[in-house]
Amino acid sequence: MTEQTLKKVRSVLLYIAFVALSLLVSYLLAYPAGYAPLGYGVISKQEETVKIQPYNTWGIEKEPIIFQPVEGEEWEMKRLVDLIEKQDMWYLMFFASCLIALYMVGTDLLKGETLKKVAWEKCICRTVSSDITSPASP
Repeated sequence: MTEQTLKKVRSVLLYIAFVALSLLVSYLLAYPAGYAPLGYGVISKQEETVKIQPYNTWGIEKEPIIFQPVEGEEWEMKRLVDLIEKQDMWYLMFFASCLIALYMVGTDLLKGETLKKVAWEKCICRTVSSDITSPASP
């Protein structure tokens, strides 16, 4: 193999290793640690009410909320409990994407690009252009 090919293989393997590491760290934050900034937890569920524990930005508990749906709208309570139980998966994806984005920005900065160029071209322009070019939903 040539030196250029070997360098490219190393960078791809490093990227794969970092993605795996970020998924592991994100999993540990979301599931075993239960870190849920601005999230919720179900304290108790009864037939007609649900007691919900909100968390602040740092994951510290705030005053519990008691949710009681209107008569005939019991499905809202089931939907709320289902969303709260699935929030760990969404936090896993959020933490992983943040770590991977930080890795990509860091590698661009190490290559010698300026922070202004990385922030503008790599972060903002790609986000906006992906929103513009994505197909519209019917």
